Amino acid sequence: MKYLVFCPCGHALDRHDLEGCGGDGRLPCPCPKSQDVALDAAIEHARTNPWGPPAGEPAVEVEIA
Repeated sequence: MKYLVFCPCGHALDRHDLEGCGGDGRLPCPCPKSQDVALDAAIEHARTNPWGPPAGEPAVEVEIA
C-alpha cells in the first residue's frame, strides 16, 4: 500500500519516514509529514476531492470532439 497511496506533496508513502519526505531520490522534498500523517492527508484529500486529480498533479482538461 505504501507504493500506491500518495501524499499531497506528490510522493508515495514509502518516501516518508519520521523525519518527513525523502523526495524523489534526487531532490529532497520540504514536506514534513511522517507516513501516518501523510496517509491521513491522502485520505482527507480523497474524501474532499474524490474525482479530482491525484495529489500533487495538475488538473488536465480534455475537449471531447
